[in-house]
Amino acid sequence: MKWPGASQGQGIERLSIPLRNTDDRYGLISQLFHWLIVALIIFQYTWAWRIDNAEGFRIRLELVTQHKTIGMVVLLLAVLRLAWRLFNRPPDLPAGMPRWERLAAGLSHAVLYGLIFAVPLTGWLYSSAAGLGEYWWGPVSIPGLIETSERLEDVFGLIHQALAISLGLLAIIHVLAALRHHFLKHDDVLRRMLPIWRGK
Repeated sequence: MKWPGASQGQGIERLSIPLRNTDDRYGLISQLFHWLIVALIIFQYTWAWRIDNAEGFRIRLELVTQHKTIGMVVLLLAVLRLAWRLFNRPPDLPAGMPRWERLAAGLSHAVLYGLIFAVPLTGWLYSSAAGLGEYWWGPVSIPGLIETSERLEDVFGLIHQALAISLGLLAIIHVLAALRHHFLKHDDVLRRMLPIWRGK
């Protein structure tokens, strides 16, 4: 698509985002999954802080229910994203990337995926052990996973918190690595996940 007023060799000639991944870019579906999960996880950290600082049982319970609901959405999106990834190969890494960086990228992505699943699952277990597991999520009844137990509540509460902190730290490292590739190495690692790119 030519922009009005753009000459033959100037300006942006075409803007497009294919639904599926290409050899060097993430497609629209992958990008939507990525950025929705990012936004919801940031929202979750904000809500966790609000829960810790809430006064009054009713307000705290309402915030916990909202936190659980968002966690379920993150878990559902993670399942759908993984299914999409299995049938839609991600784009190749830059050809000149050293082997150790490729290994580090693969390992960090695997751990990120694991944490994105583990954090909401341990939160679900924590909530169940605290006696708050079963609740209605719109038309769907979400059951508790385990029986109420103070001991398990403490165990899964600590695990959930530790995994959430680990996810936050790894996400920061992930962002810094992407910025390094963009500003220092000048490759397309970051640009390939941006919602809109310049077509060629």
